[in-house]
Amino acid sequence: MKTKKYLQILVIICALTLVSGFASNKEPLGNISNISVMPGQPNTRIVLESNSPLALVGSSYATDRPATIFVDFDNVSTNVTPKIATHTTPLIQDIKIQRIDADKFRLYIDLKERVPYQIKTEDNNTIVELNQIQKTPGKYAFDPDVKSKLEKASGQVGYLTNISVADKKDRVDVRAILSHEAISNVFVLDKPLRLVVDLYNTYFSSSQSVHTINQLGVKKVRAAQFQISNPHTITRMVFDLTEPTFYSMDTANNNLTISFYKERLSQVAPAEIKPSPPVVEKSEPKKELNPPVEKKSPPKPVISEEKIEMPKRLRPEKNGSSFPQEEAQQFEPQTISQKQQKYRGEVITLKFKDADLRDVINYLGEFAGLNVAHDPEVRGVVSCNLIDVPWDQALDLILKQNKMGRILEGNILRIAPVQTLTREREEEQKLEESKELAGPRVTKSYTLSYSRAADVEGLLQSKISERGEIIVDERTNTMVITDVSDRIELIERLLDVFDTPTPQVAIEARIVEATSTFIRNLGIQWGARGIVDPFYGNQTSLEFPHKMLFDGAMIPQGIVTKGIGGPLGGYAINLPAPAFSTAVGVSFANVLDTFRIDLAISALETSGEGRIISSPSVTTQNNQQAHIIQGRQIPVQTVANFTVTTRYMNAALELRATPQITAEGTIIMQLELQNNAADFANLVNGIPPIITQSATTTVMIPDGGTTVIGGIYRTEDSITRDRVPFFHKIPIIGNLFKSFARTKQTRELLIFITPRILR
Repeated sequence: MKTKKYLQILVIICALTLVSGFASNKEPLGNISNISVMPGQPNTRIVLESNSPLALVGSSYATDRPATIFVDFDNVSTNVTPKIATHTTPLIQDIKIQRIDADKFRLYIDLKERVPYQIKTEDNNTIVELNQIQKTPGKYAFDPDVKSKLEKASGQVGYLTNISVADKKDRVDVRAILSHEAISNVFVLDKPLRLVVDLYNTYFSSSQSVHTINQLGVKKVRAAQFQISNPHTITRMVFDLTEPTFYSMDTANNNLTISFYKERLSQVAPAEIKPSPPVVEKSEPKKELNPPVEKKSPPKPVISEEKIEMPKRLRPEKNGSSFPQEEAQQFEPQTISQKQQKYRGEVITLKFKDADLRDVINYLGEFAGLNVAHDPEVRGVVSCNLIDVPWDQALDLILKQNKMGRILEGNILRIAPVQTLTREREEEQKLEESKELAGPRVTKSYTLSYSRAADVEGLLQSKISERGEIIVDERTNTMVITDVSDRIELIERLLDVFDTPTPQVAIEARIVEATSTFIRNLGIQWGARGIVDPFYGNQTSLEFPHKMLFDGAMIPQGIVTKGIGGPLGGYAINLPAPAFSTAVGVSFANVLDTFRIDLAISALETSGEGRIISSPSVTTQNNQQAHIIQGRQIPVQTVANFTVTTRYMNAALELRATPQITAEGTIIMQLELQNNAADFANLVNGIPPIITQSATTTVMIPDGGTTVIGGIYRTEDSITRDRVPFFHKIPIIGNLFKSFARTKQTRELLIFITPRILR
């Protein structure tokens, strides 16, 4: 019994030990105690002070508020509301924090403009580092921390041996293989947007300098030797960006990994946010807060990858158009090279009269904070009255008046005559061309998907160098290009423009033919005959004449006449209907048949309606002609020099259309439509003539809209009256001396066109 008790006590002790072990292994909650802003150049830092590193769930720019960064943290303590110390900066407008779940918080950072940013940890602090975009050319801000590191560095120089790009589930990693622990300086440049990473005390020895990415807001990464021992050896990595994005930098085993993340923010509906707004207190920044001390081990961002979900995000529609991003980009202007100069200098007012040119330039250089160097040939006078103009525009105007030019090298402004600078540029160009011709050639193959390689070859011939060549394999639609590396880079950008999918357009035509016919005919025929003769016992009782004959049917029998024949052999008044389907004959006579009247009435009334609808449809690519035909061909024979030649004429419905899609989503259509038919009722030498209906036009139609490109409305109304002169004017009785015929025919032709863009 005692043994059983001891065993039970031992089991209970083990269970309690396991429970306490699990409880101790639970990750402690992070407690945010303070949020402060550390402005600086080129980067501004937002420091979240906590008792332990915070678990980052996700971060991105908000879709509905493009200049607001959302950062979600998990496993955060809720018993203390953090204090936010705001600071007046040219970049940050406001900072807020809000609870979205029991132990989840969301940090809102409202910016004046979108900038690239990274999130990292130092000690127990979480830092959101904003990379301010530098818009002044030639002036690159230097991170003070990097400057202090360089002063302490021993001067050891290493190599960048390779760059690789890895596409992972939630990010794209760009890894630089280094032989040493390099000191890096990060800054962002504008127009075009570029993220620049300078690696100090590093030589570039990689065989490949350009890697294409084309996702997550990054076009590609380029690396090259930027500077050699002046005073530091620098390898520069440049990321060409399409938009400011979220990234991180990590060093492990002396290697540098720069990661660009997909949209990492969990979507939270407004109804799910619990109504417990935090108390935000604004105060001055703490003066005793020093920049975080860099640890010997490089900082790593804390990322919870298993909680990441990346919903697809489409680009906002442009001008109400329903184009998706890939299709709309085809119509946006793309800068391949060269950009126009814009004056961005601070405005200044200048009033000079016969002032020395050198003194005026020195004054402008001092105003702009530049060093000025004059060539010995610089001389002239300045007289001007300029009010509120950019100083660089005023400088160009003054130099142009005196036929001088300028070159800005770093922060040194050099002034020289235009001829001198032109000669130097020509010499530099010749030197660059000689270097280009002397450099190694690169051979690359490109298989095109949407364009014909033979067509693109003609467009690229003017862009290759004298040593370059292009070989086209039409069987596989592949181009093999051999040229120097600089030209290869330009050709790749051009191929990205030329080899793009072409949208298709479905064109539906509807041809409606409507006819209406009405015919009314009315005719009359009559004749009379009378005999007075003793033979019939109806003599005249006169001495003279004893006999009389009246005959109103003078048309003899046996002669084909118009209309119906009568008992009298014909009619004195013979005005039947031109065409009739009904005839009524009446005959009046006495017993002896010595007096007789024959009457015939003919009539016809016809009405009819007809409709023919033809609906040809065809699909074609943008700016490509489509042709569809349906009908018959009629052979026509001609004889010349005892040779019979047969040619065929189309009597068919034929449609030719060439669509052009505009940037606004409308379609410009070049149309040629023919609706020909053979008229077998009017043969000429056994060959029917062709009834032609056609339309040729150019119209602009919205996507899915319908327009009428042609219409023919024809009405024929004819009235024919046959009558006996003078007698037809007798009232009432005059109707016995005339006939009536009326024909009314209406023809209507309408042509409708409906184009639709296929996506």
